[in-house]
Formats: sequence, C-alpha cells, structure tokens
Amino acid sequence: MANEAEPQRKIIITDSSKMYEDMSPYYLRETFSDIQLILRDKTIHAHKIVLAARCKYFEYLLMKEPKQAEITLRNVPSKAFETILYYIYTGSIVIASEDENDIFDILQLAHEYSLKTLEKSINEKMNSIVNLSNVCSLLNKANAHDMDELREICHTFIDKHVSRKIEYDFFNILTQKSIINLLKRDAFPVEEINIFKIAANWCKINKDLDKLVIECIRFSTLTPNEILTVVWPSKIVDEAKLLNALAAIEVNGPKETQRRYAGRLKDKNLATAEYNVKVIFGLNTAMFFEETEEYEEGAYHNEDDKNGITVDLGAVKCFNYITMYVMDGRSWPFYYIEVSTDLQKWHNVIDYSQYYCRYIQNLYFEEQQARYIRIVLKTETVFKLFFIYQHRGTSDSFRTYLYLNQPYMISQIKVRLQFYKSISSIETANNSEHWERVELPINENVLLRFNERVVSFITITGQLSPNKTKDHVKQILEDFECF
Repeated sequence: MANEAEPQRKIIITDSSKMYEDMSPYYLRETFSDIQLILRDKTIHAHKIVLAARCKYFEYLLMKEPKQAEITLRNVPSKAFETILYYIYTGSIVIASEDENDIFDILQLAHEYSLKTLEKSINEKMNSIVNLSNVCSLLNKANAHDMDELREICHTFIDKHVSRKIEYDFFNILTQKSIINLLKRDAFPVEEINIFKIAANWCKINKDLDKLVIECIRFSTLTPNEILTVVWPSKIVDEAKLLNALAAIEVNGPKETQRRYAGRLKDKNLATAEYNVKVIFGLNTAMFFEETEEYEEGAYHNEDDKNGITVDLGAVKCFNYITMYVMDGRSWPFYYIEVSTDLQKWHNVIDYSQYYCRYIQNLYFEEQQARYIRIVLKTETVFKLFFIYQHRGTSDSFRTYLYLNQPYMISQIKVRLQFYKSISSIETANNSEHWERVELPINENVLLRFNERVVSFITITGQLSPNKTKDHVKQILEDFECF
C-alpha cells in the first residue's frame, strides 16, 4: 500500500523592506510610464499600477476608465502634488517649509486622496504651527474642505486662548460655517452672554444668512438682566423670541441643563446626582458614586466590552482630576481612562494599562472639557478600596514588599535604620518582573537619591535589629517615605 503523500511544506520569503526602494527610482520618470498627470503648469509621467495600489482616489479614477492615458488635475497646486506623489512612490515625505499655506496644501491633498496615515502625521505637525495669527484662516479652510481633525485642532487652540487673549473682533474673519461650528459646541468654554457678544459682533461685519449664527445662542440659559441690558438693545434678535425666553425663565429660571459651560468649579465634585451624572455602560454600577468604602462588590465590565465603564456627566464640564478606588479581581488590575464630548472621538488622559494599581487612585491631568468619561479595564478589575503589604523571611532576616496604590514618578526614598541590623538591597519596579537596584549609603536615616523613575513596587531586603521581629514590619513601613 502506497504511503499517503506528505503535505507540501511552504517556504515563505518576504522582502517588503525593498519594495519602496525598488519603486522610488521611477518617481517622475518617463520609463515604463503609462499615464500622464496634467497639472496647471506642468505634466508629470506616472504609472497606473503604483497610483492604484497606493492611493484609493486614483484607484477609483482608473477603475472608471482603465484605458485613459491622462488625468487632468488643473486645480491642484503643483508643489504640493509632487510632494504627495513622492510619498506614493517612496512611502516617505519631507516637509521643509514652515509656511502653513504650503503645509495645508499637502494636508488638503492627503485628505482628498484618502491617505489617512499621511494626513494624521501632517495634522500632528499642524499642532505646532497653529497660532493666533493663522488659526482663523486654517479653521475656514478646514470647514471648507470638511477636514474634521484640523477643525478639532483649531477649536482646541481657540478654547485654550479664548478667555485670556482673544477679543470679540478676532472672530470676524470666520466664515458663517466656521463661526457656527465653533459657537454651537457644548464644549466652547465661554459664558453664554459672551458667546452672544461674539455672535453679535460677527453679525455687524458679516451677513448672517437665515440667522443661523444667532440660532447658536441658548437664550434660555441667560438671566433676565442679560437679555434686557445686552441682547435686547442689540436689535439683532426677534423680540418675540426674547419675550418667550423671558417668560420661560420667569417660570423655571435659567435652564442649567442646557448650559454648555458651567464654569470651572474649584474643588467641586462633578460626579454626583446634583449634576445628573449617570453610568451608561458597565456592570454593577449602582454604588459607583457613593462616597463609602463599605461595599462588597465594585463596578466592572465584560472583557470584550470596548465601552468599558462609561460615565455621562450630563453636560460638558471642565475638570482636571479624578479619584476612585480600585480593587483587584482575578488578576492584576490595569486600566486606562478616556474622555469625550460626543461618544465618538475619545482622548486618553490616563494610561495605566502597563502598571499595577490598587487602593485609591489620585489622577491629575491637563484640564479637559468633556461630557463622557470611559474607564477601560485591561483585566477583570473592579473598583473598590484595596491595599496590601507583606513580608517574607526568617526570624531575623526579611524581605518586605511595598505595593504602591498607583504608579508614581519617584527619585528619593527615605527609611530609618533603627529597625534594621543591615539592609542588603532596596529595589524598585513598575511591574513585578523588571527590578532596578538603588545604591545604599550608610546613614542613621537613609535618604536614597536616584534618577527619577516610574515605581509601582519597592522591596527592602536585610536583617532586623536585635529584639525586632516581623511584627515591627508595619511600623517599618510607616517610617518609609518616597519623594
């Protein structure tokens, strides 16, 4: 009986690193060219297979007319297009110019041609280019071409400077689309009466077609005095609209739930029922906002649930600090926190996905304007009060493990020698596997200095002083300080 044929063994060899190297010599070369790109001031030779393989825009054009010998692009700036074409052939790009107009031309083409990676990289550069002199013109361009990322960059820049450096006249050069997109946002960090003044000032210089700019104002959040002394005298709002707003305010007061910006409430806990806060994703969240340590279970979410534990603050709020309790589940707890204004675009504010965390978490970050907070757990972590320390060793030797509640940047450790006969080592780590030793001077009160590092764990190894037992380990820890 013949033996069954053995399955063929495949040998796979890849050399993708040379692909761009092999293609790049054909950039702008006529050799093997099968299509011409007609710009307003020059003609460029190119290759259909390269254009179609590297760019969805050209793939679409060539699939519509596969036999075409030329593509006309007369409204495309030549300098920017050659830069884009160089990226298509080589996978790299060099932007030497600091002129925002040149950079925008490249960014616009990257957006139009769906070159997402390139668009993202250029937008990162735009963050360093945007300033008070060019932000309005860039915002107009972003809105004209529906470039969401650039628009968000401009909005963020304006938000950071609007309360300190920007006068009402600053916004007058914005197009109607730009001023509407700016003013209608929940996250715009300006009191409503000042938003009206910005809109009113803009309307004096520009035409407010269909009164869409004035429609951005939330009159129901104004006070009667603001309506009577500021809005009414401007004569740009229908009297009937103002009378209706005054009547509603007289009955119910200003609608706080519609207020886009409640101000920066110093040391005020925003996560309370007073502000209509609720958890919209997550499990076992009934006690999530109660200020108590007396509960048996904490909030959590299923491992495959990307929504994590999502908190709705009820409206866009300004905040720069979150505190919460963390307990471990079946494995070490890791997490990260993101914020959003619309549940669509998320911004990471805390990333402890690589660090062990327990007990109370005091989390500081740059001030955020957001309505939603999403806590995503990397393991089966639940939120609850938890802390642990332990020791191992013989009657006079020991190894003490100190688990910090969250990662800290530490450069000094102080420990009193009165409890120790000797200390053989002190080590730190940001996880349980990679430890760094700290050099040990011999002083009565040991102050150890070292290069600043992220620390989640500290171990002390040595021998206790005479008459000191393991029962003194807790006091040892109480005399232990980190800086």
